[in-house]
Amino acid sequence: MRIFITGASGFIGGAIAQAMAEEHEVLAMSRSDKSDQRIGELGAAWSTSSL
Repeated sequence: MRIFITGASGFIGGAIAQAMAEEHEVLAMSRSDKSDQRIGELGAAWSTSSL
């Protein structure tokens, strides 16, 4: 399953991204470039953007 998560650089969003990345394809979005590296380490693909 493909899952899109906004707010993945936050505490709850990061935990969700990490848990979902174990069994699913995850695309995570954050507003900060600094957060992108952390999201990538969780096993998720990432994009920097703002809604």
